[in-house]
Amino acid sequence: MSKVKFTGKVGTKRMNFMKEDCKDLHSAYYTTVETTCGQKLTVKDADAPFGLMEASTRSEAIKKGKQFLDRVGLS
Repeated sequence: MSKVKFTGKVGTKRMNFMKEDCKDLHSAYYTTVETTCGQKLTVKDADAPFGLMEASTRSEAIKKGKQFLDRVGLS
């Protein structure tokens, strides 16, 4: 697996998921980070309900994305 390089740009994407067992709709803002080749990747989070880093507001999702970039050593 090759290493991914990030540009430092953080964004969000509003997504909705249907929970299978009870048919409830789950809406949240999901954090995206941009790579040097122009792709926007959604950040994984094993503790989140759907395995993606999420937040209830756009600003919280951007803050989490910046914290992720700090952890991987970009900033």
